[in-house]
Amino acid sequence: MKKYIYDKLNEIHSKKMTSFHMPGHNNAKLFDELGYTDLMHNIYKLDTTEIIGTDNLHSPKEIIDKSQKQALKILFNDLDCVDNYELSYLVNGSTSGIEAAIMYSCKNKDKIIINRNCHQSAYNACIMANLEPIFVMDIINKRNSILEGSDINAYLQAIDNNPDAKAVFITRPTYYGNVFNLEAIIKKAHSKGMIVIVDEAHGAHLNLSSQLPKSALYLGADIVVQSLHKSLPTFTQTSIMVVDCKRININRMRVFLSMTQSSSPSYILMMSIEIGLEIYEKNGKALMEELLVNIDEFRKKQNKYKITLGDDRTKLFINTIDKGINGYDFAKLLRYEYNIQVELANYYGILLLCTIGNNEEDFNKLDDSINDIAKRKLYGPEEKNFVYFHSMDDDISDKPIRPIYMSKSIELNLPNEIPLSVLRPKQAMDLDRESIEIHKSLDRLCADFIIPYPPGVCLIGPGEKINKEIIDFIKNSQELKIDINGIESKDFKYISVIKDI
Repeated sequence: MKKYIYDKLNEIHSKKMTSFHMPGHNNAKLFDELGYTDLMHNIYKLDTTEIIGTDNLHSPKEIIDKSQKQALKILFNDLDCVDNYELSYLVNGSTSGIEAAIMYSCKNKDKIIINRNCHQSAYNACIMANLEPIFVMDIINKRNSILEGSDINAYLQAIDNNPDAKAVFITRPTYYGNVFNLEAIIKKAHSKGMIVIVDEAHGAHLNLSSQLPKSALYLGADIVVQSLHKSLPTFTQTSIMVVDCKRININRMRVFLSMTQSSSPSYILMMSIEIGLEIYEKNGKALMEELLVNIDEFRKKQNKYKITLGDDRTKLFINTIDKGINGYDFAKLLRYEYNIQVELANYYGILLLCTIGNNEEDFNKLDDSINDIAKRKLYGPEEKNFVYFHSMDDDISDKPIRPIYMSKSIELNLPNEIPLSVLRPKQAMDLDRESIEIHKSLDRLCADFIIPYPPGVCLIGPGEKINKEIIDFIKNSQELKIDINGIESKDFKYISVIKDI
């Protein structure tokens, strides 16, 4: 048997790639630097299941219970009345925590107020629990096509207009590190008896520096879900849920967590949480201070491109389109020519996810590479000669993808209004569907989630009516070769709609 996955991952690791992406241990570099090499190499020998002495994640009473209580104190030791909170390990990622939180908070056909750019898991929970989502639009920075967070007043208005809603779901910080003040939203939601759930997947590192925003737990959120693996040195898929036990019944919550998590939770993942949090406790603040200094120095040196920091300063967006190259192509340049991998690219630029696993050498290499791109003039008008890029997935290393030409500056704005919702997402998902040409889909009900990248906001969801703005947006995206999840065909010609409605 050929080990396709192992061979490819081993090949990538052997190249000693510079990473500005999750997971936060930075290709295990941090484990090696801090003396965890032998421990990490032997961790596979400890893989086990629920036997005498190993406790049970779904009903923790022994070692897992002690470990979770310790994790709470390490991460939130300065939280008022910290003993009133309960932390649970998530080994199915933040997805499992978000789904459990929503299903705990709402019953069949209940309303939930939710930001339009929520994670797919929140949409999925609305389908599984048969909920009616009341959407709040996110603010989009049109210059970079990045998300800046939600409008506070839009949330407050949604709460006033839907006092019967059972929960409020908020994404903070955004993928790009932006936050907004939650206190007014939380106060109003609590006054109406609503539970406040915060998707803080990108905020597990926030307490490592006073220069970073505070976690939503300090602002009064009832349930907070964090992805440890995104910005801390733990294995992919490791996350936590923290709940305020004054408002949340932890025993009932565990019922929903057992539904969304594996019945055979990985002890290797749970052990990696303990190792990551030991690093957090011993070295985290010093490493974060170092990281923030390195980010500041990089920004001072690199003046060829406009760099936007999130409120969380560990997220850097570099605008490349203003210099004539789109972010997708710039990311390929960095990867194939300089062995640097970024977190993501959109048409307008690239996003760097910087973690305590990054060091000064990483930023110097990035700076040198960006300068070298300009020096070598690797992109420009079509009549020039340019470097061809080689796909790391090709067996033939000299097989070219294509040259980089000058990119057009564009303006591609999402429709101003959320489409009319005719059916709850669950109702729509249960009905028969058919695939039709997009130009014939006017006034039909969409059967899937259509999400363009950039910026990653849901354009239309199941049960919502397709209008002319949406059709035009999809056509324009097709011309600009922007990725769209949920379209039926690779050539963007077909869309899935509810049949006979």
